[in-house]
Amino acid sequence: MPRSSSLLGRPRPAAVFGVLFAMAAVLVLVLSACGGAAAPAADAATGAPAGTSASADVSFSKDVQPILQSRCVNCHGGQRTEKGLNMTSYDKLMAGSQNGPVIMAGDPNKSTLIQLVSQGKMPKSGPHLLPVQIQLLVNWVSAGAKNN
Repeated sequence: MPRSSSLLGRPRPAAVFGVLFAMAAVLVLVLSACGGAAAPAADAATGAPAGTSASADVSFSKDVQPILQSRCVNCHGGQRTEKGLNMTSYDKLMAGSQNGPVIMAGDPNKSTLIQLVSQGKMPKSGPHLLPVQIQLLVNWVSAGAKNN
């Protein structure tokens, strides 16, 4: 005779984790279907999505700054500015860190910020940037990192 899932009719912890994992998988599928689809493949030379121009109209104030505010300024702005990098404004971001510039306008491959977020090294705490967020940063830098 098979054993019940627990002595008192409560599910075993492993069963609970299995259900939670299944729910998380369903949530990921639903979010993907609702606009969180994977970013298109990137052009190796420019870092821009395949089939688009590297000078895609990306706005610092509308597209880039909200990403920085939500994921970066906790450690790089306000009272904390690790490595001297303050990301609370365009001018402060472009001033760079104690190690020099973090953005090389027009060249995402030489931009420290792009390299660190692409490699998953930043942010150190909290969730990593989503591929679509990284692509926005790449497109912005590729287009000249304008203050728009």
